[in-house]
Amino acid sequence: MKVLQISDTHLLQEKDSLLLSVPVYQRYLDTLQFIVENQQQLQIDSIIVTGDISHDGSEASYASFLEGLAQLKLPFSLLMGNHDNQQEFVKCAAGMEYLRHISELGGDDWYFLSLDSVVNGEDYGVLDDDALVTFEECLKLKKHKNKAVFLHHHILPVGTPLVDVCNLRNADSFLALCKDYGVKFIGTGHAHTPFQTKWEDILISVSPAICYQWRNGTENISIFNCSGFNVICFADPVHIQTYFI
Repeated sequence: MKVLQISDTHLLQEKDSLLLSVPVYQRYLDTLQFIVENQQQLQIDSIIVTGDISHDGSEASYASFLEGLAQLKLPFSLLMGNHDNQQEFVKCAAGMEYLRHISELGGDDWYFLSLDSVVNGEDYGVLDDDALVTFEECLKLKKHKNKAVFLHHHILPVGTPLVDVCNLRNADSFLALCKDYGVKFIGTGHAHTPFQTKWEDILISVSPAICYQWRNGTENISIFNCSGFNVICFADPVHIQTYFI
């Protein structure tokens, strides 16, 4: 089973608007075109979007995103990032043909969960006590299945100070639960850089951004002008292929 993970499109209300001189909507379209043209080779079964769909939280930006994603004709699930506005998104998402709850995408062998790490008005992320309690309850119910968790904020430092100051603040509590209940994969976005590491027996992955990447190690705003995404093969072991265009 293969899942396309895309993250951080940062779309704006006006399709021709620029973000750090980058035409983010065109970047998104170019990425979708690449995926469509290579769909037979990629063999994607579903899509998970890990937040910051919009940069300004506008209804128009979500309409643009969903209109584009529909052309892939694949089931998808998504979660919000720190730049997103869930109320505006919901206005556009009602009745979407391919929109699914993330738990529907794991098939017979995997249980997929998503967590809301967003703190209103902040760039960093936190999983509050209620979220952690609910997370543990879900893990207990599926203790015999392979488990993968998706959220927006990255868990471990990626080596770029600009974004490592705004990762998940209570990562230790989250990781302890993941270890105790045998989670095998954690997928995030937010950091605008590809990153993979093994922690205990868990593969932790950060998807590159669709809009642009932060330069590795930077403390100030400095970008690589390219788009990227992950294709995750949920097998034994989990395998990730990262694509840049």
